[in-house]
Amino acid sequence: MALKLHVPALKEKPLIVADTHPQKISQSLASLQLQHALDVASHLFLELEILNRQKVSPNNRLQALDAYRPTLIKTVQALAEDYCYAALPLHDKARISAATAESLWLELGYGYKLALIDLQNQLIKLGTDKSSAHAIQHAMHAIAEYAMVNYQTYFPAPEHIWGDLHQLYFCAVQLGIQHQKINMDSGDFDVEDYETTIEGTYKHALLMALADPQHLSQTDIRRVADYLAYHVKDAQISAVVPLETTSAAFIISLNSNEPPIPYSKYRLAPNPTTDILLQTIDLVRLIHLDLNHLINKETPKDGRIPENFHRDTYIDLLTYLIKHWGVIPQRLFNRLKKNGELEIITGIKAVHHVLNSKPLANSLIVRHADELEAQHQAVRASRWQILNISATGMSVRRHPTAEKNIRIGHVLGIKAKNEESWSIGIVRWASCGTRDRLDMGVQLIAPSAQSATLRFSGNSLDEAVLLLPEIPAIKQAETIMAPIGTYEPALRLILMVNQHKKHILLTKLIERSHYFERIQFSVLNP
Repeated sequence: MALKLHVPALKEKPLIVADTHPQKISQSLASLQLQHALDVASHLFLELEILNRQKVSPNNRLQALDAYRPTLIKTVQALAEDYCYAALPLHDKARISAATAESLWLELGYGYKLALIDLQNQLIKLGTDKSSAHAIQHAMHAIAEYAMVNYQTYFPAPEHIWGDLHQLYFCAVQLGIQHQKINMDSGDFDVEDYETTIEGTYKHALLMALADPQHLSQTDIRRVADYLAYHVKDAQISAVVPLETTSAAFIISLNSNEPPIPYSKYRLAPNPTTDILLQTIDLVRLIHLDLNHLINKETPKDGRIPENFHRDTYIDLLTYLIKHWGVIPQRLFNRLKKNGELEIITGIKAVHHVLNSKPLANSLIVRHADELEAQHQAVRASRWQILNISATGMSVRRHPTAEKNIRIGHVLGIKAKNEESWSIGIVRWASCGTRDRLDMGVQLIAPSAQSATLRFSGNSLDEAVLLLPEIPAIKQAETIMAPIGTYEPALRLILMVNQHKKHILLTKLIERSHYFERIQFSVLNP
């Protein structure tokens, strides 16, 4: 199959001849060590752009790319600090850093793809398999990291990345080198024993897409990538074969520009000449084992979960991955298009303030820096447009004047123009676009709420919380929406609602994100 990869056109007579001598490149990069990451990135981009727009022998091109690559990896890691923790839509600095990181990975991928094309176009290919494997592996890694920047900034990844990944993998299969171990420079992943094979890198990219990153926080996206590096060998790629069950099975169309599709959602019969199968049942079983270890307060010993990990965070994350790589969740309700505008406020403290109609008291506990800032600022509702709505939620689009303070897992107060009370929702997914466009999916969990405070025994400070009503129709008990870290089994607290004091016992953690815990409780006799 002829390669039709996404690469730039080459100039016949370039004005500047690219430097392909590794020693000279290394000396040039060494002089940039003390410069800012954006300045180093600008130099790297210009040099790679020159290299990738002219004809160069594949061996010289690979040597030059390998010389640039370690510095490029360190540079994009520094740039990631600006956007991988940022609220949405991205502020200017985060947006510039993300766009710069994308351009570097894109150019690096161009270079390795151009080298592969030249290697495959040679009339005599004897002895080129090692160089081809090197080019394919590094091109795939660059494409996967390019996609990772899109995931962590909630922008849709361009379709061409899938056409390139599928072609690169198929080329490796034709050459019989998909299982060949490739030596990778340090800095690719934080995991030392990552399986550096072409098939391993390909499966890693496929599974990251199947993890549905739009529904994850930026830090959880990277956690998934690091965790998957240990387990990627446990997912299997095979020819399309009859299956007893389609759970944990996905169809990959090698002649398409699409990511893998769950077998159960594949409308046509798979084509055995162009389609292959990704099976994750063994991977899901091993994740179950890790999950059981964590629930039993045991830590896996091989390092696949960091030593300084937060147990509850990984319990939630592994549960999420089992759902997305195992039994694929089905949509329960259809979405209906709807026009209209909403007012939205973000965060438990802000919703508490609006419901209470009073300034936030200095006696309230502050757990995060952004809460401290919010405590001394007036809470302003932002305008959002409704795109569609279902029985349990809605998708909405940000108005250009709305605040830039959205994160996956945030608690929202929501009110339409004709409504008096604030509904409570949770940000489930986000999708960014140009000109600060931001769409988000919101799950509605309560039609109203009351502002309340919790007082811990022996503590003079109160915790601002939301009291969500009982909803008998869906068998939803009365719950408390509290900041993360509040819940402890059988913890006794004092709940203040409308100046009425209740002694309560925390009984069950219903749900949590990085920003809230929803807790069931029982009222104790005074």
